[in-house]
Amino acid sequence: SAALGLATACLAERLDVYDDLPAEAREEALLRQIDTYIEHNLGDPELTPGAVAARHHISLRRLHLLFQGRPAGVAATIRGRRLAAARADLLRPDLTRRPVHSIAARWGFSSAAVFSRAFRQAYGTSPTELRRRRVARKVNDPCAQRTCR
Repeated sequence: SAALGLATACLAERLDVYDDLPAEAREEALLRQIDTYIEHNLGDPELTPGAVAARHHISLRRLHLLFQGRPAGVAATIRGRRLAAARADLLRPDLTRRPVHSIAARWGFSSAAVFSRAFRQAYGTSPTELRRRRVARKVNDPCAQRTCR
């Protein structure tokens, strides 16, 4: 039903009858557009609730009201998605040599210290320690050394 609602909203906008849609359908379509925008711009350090609101031509208050029914607000959603993306990068074997501060910057964190504090708060460990444990597990895992099939 969500896909149908989004398709309906897109079609209604193309046919210039968007305002005739029920408010709930317009709101759902807007939230999906906002989610997509956030996801595609996580690496931009300028991605803030204000920037999201401006990009979608709505007030900051309206943006916060749209997120009221969600588990996290706009800023927490952005931060959580950035942290999850950075964590995934920290666990990637092909990025082992990339410095933690570089991964933090890639996902829009303003400084390594800000990133480390947020990461520890979210995951209960530092980014460096998470990476160290992953490497240690790999070294101690006989399957990682290609002796298992």
